[in-house]
Amino acid sequence: MAGDIPVLNTWFVDFYSPATIRIRGLASAAKRSEAPVMMEKGVSENALEAKDMEAAPVMVQKQVGETTITFDIAIPYTVPSDGKVQTVEIQRINAPTDYKYVTMPKLSPLAYLTANITDWAKLSLQTGEATLYFENSFVGKSTLNVNQLKDTLTISLGTDNNILVKREKRKDFTSRKVIGANRTDTFSFLLTIRNNKSNPVKITLNDQIPVSSNSDISVDSIELSGGKIDKQTGEIKWDLEIKPQETKQIVLTYSVKYPKDKTVILE
Repeated sequence: MAGDIPVLNTWFVDFYSPATIRIRGLASAAKRSEAPVMMEKGVSENALEAKDMEAAPVMVQKQVGETTITFDIAIPYTVPSDGKVQTVEIQRINAPTDYKYVTMPKLSPLAYLTANITDWAKLSLQTGEATLYFENSFVGKSTLNVNQLKDTLTISLGTDNNILVKREKRKDFTSRKVIGANRTDTFSFLLTIRNNKSNPVKITLNDQIPVSSNSDISVDSIELSGGKIDKQTGEIKWDLEIKPQETKQIVLTYSVKYPKDKTVILE
């Protein structure tokens, strides 16, 4: 869905052989609902009508079992026989929420506003399609995924066009050299973020370097501009605070060394 945050899967590199299948591991997976969080049963046929209409929760009794959660509607509810899908709000919860932007320019030139909820396991949320409202306005749809082990549940609230993101290769710092029996490929990128909003924003910038799955291939991070790298996954994160009308630039440079008579796919 358009509101879902892209996911950087680990990028493993090995020697290329036509007889083998190479998986680079760059994929998008489903991952703006302001507290209160609204759980709904069913989806409105025309979501745009939701901008001017907010349903009152019906009375329900929640039964929590060992493996299931049941919501029993305590009073009769009339469903029109017009063949249309009806929406019934069965639960409304207030939850402390921290808002932050996330961007992954390698996969998408967009910045995503996220709501981060702690102690979310106590809320009895269910995995499924989420209809998103922000400041009482319908903003789109996303996927709510509670099948995770993290202490904080992150919900995407969609993209913000007032934050501009760009990733471009620094050609003058990208090279391929052969020294002795080895070849070294160096790649360098300039990551640029501009905040066109009238207020400062917190944003996490995500990128990655390859992870070697062969002892004859070595990957070195040359310049990370203060980013924190997870050496197991190759993922790099920069936690930035950008003032109104400010532009920040990050340089990412890494190299891959391997025998010159072998082939490694890096682009």
